Amino acid sequence: MRPKYEPLSQRNKRPLYESVDFVPYDAPIHLHSPSCNTDASCELQVYPEPPSLVSSFLSHETTTAFLKWCLTFAIGVITAYLAIFISAGTTMIMEWKFNQLKNLVGEEKEENIEIGWAFTFFVAVNAGIVAFASGVITACAPSAAGSGIPETKSTLNGVYVKAWMSPTTLLCKIMGIITSVAGGLPVGREGPLIHIGAMVATLLTSKRSYQLWMSSKINLLREKDVRDLVTCGAAAGVAAAFGAPIGGVLFALEEGASFLSPKLIWRAFFCAMTANFIGFGTNVFINTGGSFTEHAKKSVLFTFGKLYDPSVERSAYVPYELLVFVAMGVVGGVMGAIFTKLNHAVVFECKVRGLKPALKVLYVVGTSLFISSLWFGLSLGVGSCKALPIPDVSSEKLKLRSELVQFYCGDGQYNDLASLFLTPPDTALKQLLHFDYVNTARPDFTHESLLAFGFSVFLGSAIVFGSSISTGVFIPCILSGAAFGRLFGRLIEPGAANPVNLSTYSLVGAAALLGGVTRMTISLTVIILEATGDLQYALPLMMTLMSARWVGNSLCLGLYDLHIHSRGIPFLDWSPPASLENKTVSHVIKENQAFFPERESVGNLLNAIIDFPESHVWPVVECQGSLILKGTIQRQTLVSLLLDKSIWLDDCLQSNFDNDDREEKLEAVDFSTADRTTILQLSNYLNPSPFIISVDASAAQAYRLFRSLGLSALCVVTRNGELTGLVTREELYRFSRQSDP
Repeated sequence: MRPKYEPLSQRNKRPLYESVDFVPYDAPIHLHSPSCNTDASCELQVYPEPPSLVSSFLSHETTTAFLKWCLTFAIGVITAYLAIFISAGTTMIMEWKFNQLKNLVGEEKEENIEIGWAFTFFVAVNAGIVAFASGVITACAPSAAGSGIPETKSTLNGVYVKAWMSPTTLLCKIMGIITSVAGGLPVGREGPLIHIGAMVATLLTSKRSYQLWMSSKINLLREKDVRDLVTCGAAAGVAAAFGAPIGGVLFALEEGASFLSPKLIWRAFFCAMTANFIGFGTNVFINTGGSFTEHAKKSVLFTFGKLYDPSVERSAYVPYELLVFVAMGVVGGVMGAIFTKLNHAVVFECKVRGLKPALKVLYVVGTSLFISSLWFGLSLGVGSCKALPIPDVSSEKLKLRSELVQFYCGDGQYNDLASLFLTPPDTALKQLLHFDYVNTARPDFTHESLLAFGFSVFLGSAIVFGSSISTGVFIPCILSGAAFGRLFGRLIEPGAANPVNLSTYSLVGAAALLGGVTRMTISLTVIILEATGDLQYALPLMMTLMSARWVGNSLCLGLYDLHIHSRGIPFLDWSPPASLENKTVSHVIKENQAFFPERESVGNLLNAIIDFPESHVWPVVECQGSLILKGTIQRQTLVSLLLDKSIWLDDCLQSNFDNDDREEKLEAVDFSTADRTTILQLSNYLNPSPFIISVDASAAQAYRLFRSLGLSALCVVTRNGELTGLVTREELYRFSRQSDP
């Protein structure tokens, strides 16, 4: 039990510096250093009325609102075009690879070349492409590895790490997605596109001040605005990936956003709608022919396709099957927990993330060699040769028939397992979902092929996710779950009273496994409904996903949350642990707290920045017997202040400085002895109105403030305004994790 609180003046006489590993979201964006006029005030983020021609027509609020909507539109447009670029690049590489493989297999069958060249080509090309993907990420932007959803969720939660949202990370993420998917790894493009949308929003909002024609500069964005626009970027990523703008909004709000408001929902919806419209409009412009349905399918990265076929006289499901779907959700929750625990064991317990750079690349290449060899070998050993189905006049069914892979089978035949392994992921899913409606003879995949495909993709995705490559789990989980769902439908079909709709079982299986891994419910239901375009699946999906979530949560955390907590990111969940309700803020105050007096020497400030590189905020107090809180000063402010010597060497010089990350330019040798002894009046540069809380408040109340406002630090004061300490996000996170049973 921590002793009763006492003011810092009775505990510390010298400042001690805290250490954190993220940039605060509640940091001031821009400060104005005062002139010699002692009456000048230091204001944070001043919003002056523009005294220009523009202001005669538009108020300041209207102008800023209009510019924010313009930024929202730009985020949607850029995210959509990046999705188009990723899709085109991936498709081009995969088409070349599979065409070459088809030609080599044909040459082997005609005995023009030795047996084994096709296998060697397939394995070597995949390994080479994946080596490039992993090498670029490992060498240039390690933060581009993974799906980026844990980083996006953490950013929106209030934990901002600059590397997560940098231009280098964006570029490497795009290159990594294209090459990792084209290299044949069981990964998806759709999850990382959410991170790309968030990065686009962050980069577009890095400039906070704008100047219109004949107007004064407008300080447009506050930190809350930036978080809202990042949320919009995440929604645009889902819309561009699945063509699901409503699902994108719900995903951003359910899985990412910590701060809800009607304006945020409207803006996220507009951004997602823009991304969806741009994708569709661009496809229509490029391909003038074709139907509306074809354009809609080509405008997104991935689509399930409409499952209902009026030519088949049977329903998608019958009422009693709802209980079967709930059972599938239970199995999906269990398998999702297995997937999560397996991935955690590989990535964190076996310390794949901690390998040296060369070994990281070697691990990914080795995984690629194993997976490519396994898939090729299973297609030969387990895959069955079947007669090509006789299609009807439907162009969609003719296309599905043409996408079946002959492999080493004879003329007029196809290899069922090769048609899943040796094709693009979206083609494999179409075969799993729509194979019922290809013909009248109704050929299908064998039980062995479905089992081999499901477990291979399941295992491969579990061991590669989180390694040094851009990976997403949406598509691998959907493919694996669809195979298991179709297999389950085949097994119960002989004893069913009515014909079983295997497409429905494939869809429900995909949702069950994906829900068991990610623990998504509302947003995933809407995403799948928008991707299929059929509302009759709403009830089965809802019941399946709820059961998958309940069972999965009873076994372990979801995949993204487990990665967040395993990496030590101070992520705060929606609600505080119940134990915090009975604790006061004094229990979570950081011990040995740092503080500065109002007048401090340059030498002490410089030592604090250099010796404690992870400290980001210090309270500033009035040292007159008791420590009365005057405000807080951010690390970025001190760095800019020390670099711009003119501000403190010539007090009469008016100067503005930005809080950009220029710390790499700060060198101790650049400061002379005279510089170090210069005394600075910190009250001229501090944030005079930091977030504070009474020392008598409950720890749960502090938790809710952090969670709702995205804070990184909270000053604790007595009733007399005397500083008692500082509650940091890290301290609160650590205490809540220890208190959570």
